[in-house]
Parts: sequence; structure tokens; C-alpha cells
Amino acid sequence: MTRRVILKVYGQIRPVSDDFYAALDNICAGAIADSPDEPVLQREGEMARISFEGVYFPVEEILKTLGLHLGPEHKGGLDVLDIEGWRLTRHVVDGGLRTNSAGLNSVLDYAGL
Repeated sequence: MTRRVILKVYGQIRPVSDDFYAALDNICAGAIADSPDEPVLQREGEMARISFEGVYFPVEEILKTLGLHLGPEHKGGLDVLDIEGWRLTRHVVDGGLRTNSAGLNSVLDYAGL
């Protein structure tokens, strides 16, 4: 059964240790995806990739876990598209975590995102 997609989350982070990946996997298990047969989290070598469309994704928990595991060597990001709120929030990982947000109508014009 498919639900109306109200949230899309895409991202990747590298490098991830086994413990870091396990923490992400534990949190992603709580996501309510449109297609439960599609994996939300996948590991590709030393990279973890998130691909989600559905009604609930534990963004705050993922951000807390990133904060606990991030070091200067980590690179990546997480894009959260809130379809109902018509907003894109981009979390950029580059040895730390910074966040920018913009409405989807102006996201292409907003170079800072």
C-alpha cells in the first residue's frame, strides 16, 4: 500500500565505521517509507547512503548521531525535502555540520544552499 509522500530525504556520509553505520541503521529502522521494500540505508564501501520517500523520517535523531560520530575526516550531507511545507533543508558535513534552508520555489536561485 502506498501513502502520500510528504517527505524526501537523500544523503551520504563517508567514512563510516561499523559502529557509526549500526547507529544510523538503528535510527533508520524507525522511518515510515512509502515503499517498505526499498532499503532506507545502504552501505557502499566506506560510505553510508540514505534514500527515503514517505511520511516519517527521524531527521533529528540522525543529526544527533552525526554529531556524536563526526570527525574532521567526514564528508557528505543530508537533504530533507518537506513537500507539505514546500521547503528544502540541507545539512552539509565537512568535518562538522552546518545547515541551510530555503523554500522550494526559490531553492534554485539560492546559491547559499
